[in-house]
Order: sequence, then structure tokens, then C-alpha cells
Amino acid sequence: MKILYFCSEAEGGLASYAQFQSQVLAQIADVAWLAPDGLNPLVPMDRPASIPLQLMRGVGLCTRAARFARSVFEPLLFLDKTIGRVRPDCVLLSSWSEYFAPLWAWRFRRWRKRGVRFAAVIHDPVRDFVRGPLWWHRWSIREAYSFLDVAFVHEAIELDTAGLARRIPTVVIPHGPYLVPVGTASPTELRRKFDIPESAYLLLSFGHIRDGKNLNLLIEAMAAYPDVWLLVAGREQSASQRTVAWYQKLAEDLGVADRCRWANGFVPECDVWEFFTVADAVALTYSRDFRSASGVLNVNAQFRKTVLASSGPGPLKTAVEQYQLGEWVAPDSAESLKQGLARMLANRPDARWGEYLVDHSWEENAKRVLGALCAI
Repeated sequence: MKILYFCSEAEGGLASYAQFQSQVLAQIADVAWLAPDGLNPLVPMDRPASIPLQLMRGVGLCTRAARFARSVFEPLLFLDKTIGRVRPDCVLLSSWSEYFAPLWAWRFRRWRKRGVRFAAVIHDPVRDFVRGPLWWHRWSIREAYSFLDVAFVHEAIELDTAGLARRIPTVVIPHGPYLVPVGTASPTELRRKFDIPESAYLLLSFGHIRDGKNLNLLIEAMAAYPDVWLLVAGREQSASQRTVAWYQKLAEDLGVADRCRWANGFVPECDVWEFFTVADAVALTYSRDFRSASGVLNVNAQFRKTVLASSGPGPLKTAVEQYQLGEWVAPDSAESLKQGLARMLANRPDARWGEYLVDHSWEENAKRVLGALCAI
């Protein structure tokens, strides 16, 4: 079976997912690559240059919308052309979204009629973030599912395909760990580097800085515990989200600015280990709208740090509770975070990271994916 593996992401958790999944798949199947620069693809994809975030806030809404549309269409048009050239048995989309699907999905339905099979990893199966009118949103979801033969999910769920006439089978696959290179500096040396006292209980918030991570509530909660410090590592996600400066001002107003450290910007893979090594615990304080697996949790799996977590129902909640990875709290509540912090400070849980890693391997992920692809 020849698989055309398609990744439209150039960076971030979804790009890392594609790297690990496709590398293991390539060991057991004939995989042709189609991915942005930086993922070492066999079939390179040219990416439009991006505007720095600090300039995006000065760009008009129409211009941003046009760039967003371009970022959606260009990779899909290139995929369409590449299918014609590579002639795969199956196309595996490393991620899936419905944006503008009525304008592009017909291309892949055409290939499906010619015998090409399509599968996708559905990282966010609950698509309740509406862009534009609701009727367009629902139509887009239906169109984006219309050419799929199988959907891979990280927890059993009945997909809402917005009225699609046929049922799309789902296969549950584990989300594997994101392994990063590790340096030689000790936690003590790293604490000196970040100017954090040895006695501090250090929480790490890692990854894109966006409203849905409830960083404001975390800052509010830590104000009640003078031994708790916070290290925020990552860059602002988009011009529509609260800025780092906004959170820094909040920390000043709450009197905790001197216990916060900020590493605002892109974190190279070679530096990721420093942030997890120096921390006592990792904050995964998502809002109730987050119902996906957490990429940050799967980076942390290598370092096995306690987590303080919240989200809507989904793979993250299941993983934290099933493997006792830390404290689970109600989402979107500073009071719940305060109570969770109190429990963490009083009792360090005996997490079952070993079991988690056995159950969530990329090898098992690839085995289930290939089995499902061979069956369609």
C-alpha cells in the first residue's frame, strides 16, 4: 500500500505529531511525504511568508482574512496536484479542519471516486468554534467529512458530521510522546539561569500563549501561595489573543510579578528540555472548550512532572485521571485552581507515567493506523 502522508502545519504540536507518526509509519509501510519545509519531506511544499505577530495587529481585518484563506487553500491545492502525480492508494491527513470546505472538498471526492482512499487524524472532533453563519459552518463540516473513509481519534466519540448521509467509522489511536534532546545542566543550574530560588514550587506554562489556556486564572490562583512561582515559555498565538504584556500587567496588579518569569518567543527544540527540567509541575489549565489530547502533556511524558490540569471532557481529562498524572480541577475557575494547588503542595501524587508511556506509544499508533488503512 502506498500512503501519501499530508501535513499542512509547519510548526507547533500538530507538526510534531506528524513527524513522529509518519516516521514510525514509514518503517512499516510505503509512505510518500507531503509537508511544509522543516519536516524533511520527500515532496516539499512552498509556504507563503508569514507576517510577524507584532505587525499583524496593524494589518486590516480583510488582509488577515485573505491570508488565512490563502493558508488554507494553497496546501490543499498542492495536495490535489500531488495525488495526481504520486497516485497513492491512500491519503492520510495528519490533521483535519472544515474551513472553506465547500470550496475545496469536491476535489478529493473526485479522487475518491477514482479509487483513492482518504483518512484523517481528527485532533478536535468537537467543532463548535463558528466562523461566519451557522449554516455555512455546518455545511463546511459536512463537506470536509464527505470524502473521508476513516477517521482516527484519540478517544471514542460519535462524530458530528453535520448530517452527512453515510457514517464514517472511527478508530481510536494513542497520542504518543514528543521526545526532545536533553542537555547536561542540573535543575539547580537551571534555576540560577532563570533566577528562580531553590525553595520555590515552580509551575511551567508551555506553548502558545492564548486565552484558552486560562493563564489569567492561574496567575490569580498563585497569588494565594507565596511559595508558588510561574515560568511561562512560548509565544503569542495570534493578534486576536491577549498579549504577554497584558498578563504581565495582571501579575503586577495582583502582586506576583516578582514570582513570574517570561520566555516570550519561539522555543527551539534543543531548548525545550530546560523548561521541563527546571519545573516542579506543568500547568495544563485549558478552558472547558478544549476537548483534545494535549501536546504539552506528551512533551511532559518524557520528564514525568506532576500536572495541574483542566479542560472539557476528552483525552486530556481521561489521561490525567486514569494514570493519576496530577491534579484535575474544574475548568475556568480560579477557585478550583487554588484548591488544586493546595492539594499539589500538600501531597505529591504517585503518577503512573510508566503505564501511560506503554499504552501511548507511536508504534501502537502506527499499527492501528495501518490496520485501518488496509481494511478500507
